[in-house]
Amino acid sequence: MISQLLLQSTFIPTADARTTYIMIGVVTVFVLALIIGNLITSSGRRNATGGYTTKSGSGIQSGPSGVKISKRKFRKTAKQIGLSSSQIKILEDIAEKYKVASPGLFLSSSKIFNISMKKAIQDYDSGAYSSEVKENFKMLLFNIKQKIDKNSVSDKKISTSRQLPVGKLITITTSSGEKYSSHIITNLKEYLCANIPVKQDGSMLRLNKWEPVKVSVQEKGDKGFFYDSKIAGYSTVKGTSCIMLQHSNSIQASKQRNFPRKELGKSCYFFRINVVTLPEGKDVVRKAVIDDKIKGRLGSVIEISAGGCSIKAQNYLNKGELLRVDIDIERRQTVSILGKIVNLRKVAPGTATMHIQFTKMSKKNMNSINAYIYGIGEKTSILDY
Repeated sequence: MISQLLLQSTFIPTADARTTYIMIGVVTVFVLALIIGNLITSSGRRNATGGYTTKSGSGIQSGPSGVKISKRKFRKTAKQIGLSSSQIKILEDIAEKYKVASPGLFLSSSKIFNISMKKAIQDYDSGAYSSEVKENFKMLLFNIKQKIDKNSVSDKKISTSRQLPVGKLITITTSSGEKYSSHIITNLKEYLCANIPVKQDGSMLRLNKWEPVKVSVQEKGDKGFFYDSKIAGYSTVKGTSCIMLQHSNSIQASKQRNFPRKELGKSCYFFRINVVTLPEGKDVVRKAVIDDKIKGRLGSVIEISAGGCSIKAQNYLNKGELLRVDIDIERRQTVSILGKIVNLRKVAPGTATMHIQFTKMSKKNMNSINAYIYGIGEKTSILDY
């Protein structure tokens, strides 16, 4: 009888039993969540260290962000920034050789491309290739690098001049077009205080209050920005005479140069080139003749790029003149380049800076300049930024 009652009755848990079951359920869910979380974390860690997963045979690869990058999309993007079919093939071969998950990463991460490019150039230099093959390969890589950099977006974005750090080098351009170098002494809430630039005659620059100026900043590599400002006055800050510049929230990216440049600070010799008309049989031909054959004029190369350089000299040439420049890029490595003076800026009485556009040079010399600019072989270089 008792057994029948037990079989027929419905079991209703007490308050304590119900609480126990709820707790068991909560703990079970929590444990399951931990297990799933650990699986996801370990998978993410594998992708972070191992880099990327590849779907075999499909041509689809996933990058660090988990976004899949197809070969078709990579080639399309590469063509849009001006890379040729041979250059695209080189990137694909480099990615395969140095185990980069996807060549598309070269277009989105300059650091990944820089590391692979440096390895490729060093491997070619040490390989058993002819000199011509080595120079052609290096020139192709430098050309790819320049195209990628020109179309990349800087990670560091400045939205206001209030973000500029103390000590930053700036250029102040007046309404008449004169340019003066300065650096930031302090950055206040209302004004940017920079040391007063010095003019060519040695006197301090004095502009009228509220006179409009342009402030420009050059970043690492070949990127920079500028903004319009006004002179708010003059003051003494930290014992330094300062010019006060109004802040701006309208920051514009500078027009990027075709070639990145780097400071050199080495002596050079330059020779004037005259174009003369000479008889040759029945015809008359024009030839370039070096004026100072025995001894060149001494100058100092301020900065250099694959497209030109700036030289400070006392015995300078005039704008529009042709010249040959002999520069020691590295120790015991002199490059000779033909060029034209496209601008001349007097910096002191009897001294001027010649801005030179290169017109002719060998592949080897161009690669030597690019290797110096990018620091190929150096422990710390522009490629490490």
